[in-house]
Amino acid sequence: MVKFDAARRILEERAREAGFDLVGVTRAEPLEAGGERLRRWQEAGMAADMDYMKRPVALLSDPRSLQKSARSVVSLGVSYYPGDHPENPGDGGRVARYAWGRDYHEVIKKRLFRLRAELEEELGCRIKARAFTDAVPLLERSAAQHAGLGFFGRNSCLINNNIGSYFFIADLLVDLELEPDEPGSGTCGRCTRCINDCPTGAIKAPGVVDARLCISYLTIENQGDIPRELRPKVGEWAFGCDICQEVCPYNKRKATKSCWPEFSGEAGAGPYLKIKEVLEIRSDEEFEHRFGGTPLTRPGRAGLLRNCCVAAGNLKLEEAAPALIRCLREDSSPLVRGHAAWALGEIGSKEARDALEAAAKEEKNHRCLEEIEMALRDGFRGLE
Repeated sequence: MVKFDAARRILEERAREAGFDLVGVTRAEPLEAGGERLRRWQEAGMAADMDYMKRPVALLSDPRSLQKSARSVVSLGVSYYPGDHPENPGDGGRVARYAWGRDYHEVIKKRLFRLRAELEEELGCRIKARAFTDAVPLLERSAAQHAGLGFFGRNSCLINNNIGSYFFIADLLVDLELEPDEPGSGTCGRCTRCINDCPTGAIKAPGVVDARLCISYLTIENQGDIPRELRPKVGEWAFGCDICQEVCPYNKRKATKSCWPEFSGEAGAGPYLKIKEVLEIRSDEEFEHRFGGTPLTRPGRAGLLRNCCVAAGNLKLEEAAPALIRCLREDSSPLVRGHAAWALGEIGSKEARDALEAAAKEEKNHRCLEEIEMALRDGFRGLE
């Protein structure tokens, strides 16, 4: 059997060879501080309707609830930073950087399994392990902080002193005793840029993000309406949001471009969605054909079209009006029809008003009718 310190050295060598930028280890013990933070956050109602984040704290904060034999948690970080966000071509819905390329769950999982196999071969023993990234009930950021990968910033992201915060966290729960790291440390100092620049005011206190206000939640996890009062603040974002990371000095100085080609814009949807094209998608099959294998499938067809409606409205994108009108008339989802109505009201053209007036006579869904009536009431003052 390989000695304690040798096993740790071999782990780090193989993980670096596999392309991981950060490697850390902590013991498979309850994450007490993270669990307490989670409890307070849950009690404040900030989890919105994310049921998976409302699970018992004892479950989410204990690695051994996932694997009883676990002795160590190997936390790995991989940069997904694809570079600066280009200027909007004028008709684009903006995509958060982590989603420019392929689905990180599948991409990283393959390398995790390969890493485990290489460790077994080199250590000469069978390793009982569980490999995952952002897919199981565990406070992965807390485990990564314990493993030395970074410290919690005021925006609640884990920030590494060397590469910033644009990195995915992956984990291996193993039944090996490995040399643990010191917890990650650092500070945001007096900087409050992320708090000040969040369009919706979602960062309520250092490290405390109210999901109900967060643009990433509203455009990805949220299955319902984007509240009307928040829609103008969503801006051009069609999927996720990077603002609190873009303004972070650590990222301005330290962000490290990913060496994984799967996370480049060329590998997936890229930095912007063509709003008009997305609004023409009418079936789940077409949606899957277009975005399968990327993170953009997460909100579903209706959710992504909802987001593009809001982006079109905020951009006052008149060239999207015909596609929005077709959504209003033809789309099977009330969610899409309602947000298309709002967007047409924001565009405020005669063509948009005529379409809304016609839809008001035919629409049967109560919520959609409300959206149409409010759009007609609040928009088009310049046409009167």
